[in-house]
Amino acid sequence: MTELLEPALRLAGAGLILLAALHIPIGRHLRWREETARLSPVNEDVFHVHAFFICLLLVGMGLPCLLDPAVLLERSRAAAWASWLLAAFWAARLYCQWFVYRRDLWRGKRFEIAIHWLFTGIWMALTTLFTLCAARQSGFLG
Repeated sequence: MTELLEPALRLAGAGLILLAALHIPIGRHLRWREETARLSPVNEDVFHVHAFFICLLLVGMGLPCLLDPAVLLERSRAAAWASWLLAAFWAARLYCQWFVYRRDLWRGKRFEIAIHWLFTGIWMALTTLFTLCAARQSGFLG
């Protein structure tokens, strides 16, 4: 199982770092600068700080996966905690994709539908990957 999980973790790590970097063009596409300018100063600052920390978190998740996937594959209590937390994080993000974002944001819009399904697949893959790592950590997989 490790021989399959290691390259998958490396790919996921590269993808997570790429996703952090993509926040710049995503922000331009969604016109975050113009949108946040209409907020109160405190809400504008909160938005920008949260966006920064999301990117920092993505890089923080991605680097160990990309550079040292063994940290999630070698059996340890810390790796078990990390794997279960990452699995729960991405499962919650997958839930939000379908049950928090309003459907009218993407239904009937070709580009938005494609993005919706793309990210559904990405969140499913990340949830599955980290659940497999957690299951391995817990002794459910060899």
